[in-house]
Amino acid sequence: MEEKSMVYGGSSLGLLFIPERRAVELKNCYKALGEARTWEEFRRMVSKAIYEFYLPESIHYHSSGESSVEDLTPFYIPDETPFTPKDIFADDHLPGHPEIEMADWMPEDIQNKFGRRVKYNAMDMNVPSGDVLELDESRMEEIVEALESFGFDCRRDDELIIAATIIDFDPEDYDYSEE
Repeated sequence: MEEKSMVYGGSSLGLLFIPERRAVELKNCYKALGEARTWEEFRRMVSKAIYEFYLPESIHYHSSGESSVEDLTPFYIPDETPFTPKDIFADDHLPGHPEIEMADWMPEDIQNKFGRRVKYNAMDMNVPSGDVLELDESRMEEIVEALESFGFDCRRDDELIIAATIIDFDPEDYDYSEE
């Protein structure tokens, strides 16, 4: 793992540690889903990776038909096209799952000492199959010290953790986009 700047805090998913850039990326995504009114606004509010994650989901997307296109820029939706989260959004198709991602990057020594891996299937909690790392919240300070001994810089930011893990709007409040 490249990034060593971590934010951590409590969430509905338990104690989470998320690379800071990833947390900001997810926070911006969830904010954009609720606030953007055009595809240009959405594109400007999110990372290129998030934009291209959702792009193929849109009714406005027209691809070349090749599934392995590397540069999606020619297929970007015209900026003035109205945007609504219902055009692309599904509860079970999120751009990130920090609770699964944490199990991938956190050193195994720390996982074994302070947590346990739980297998989730796609039918459980609408997340893709994978291992979720559940950390012992009562040992938060020890986990921080352990991560810092591995060279991570940890900063508590409950607000950012919540913003990176909770979608704060109801997609049902939006009309479908018209073509």
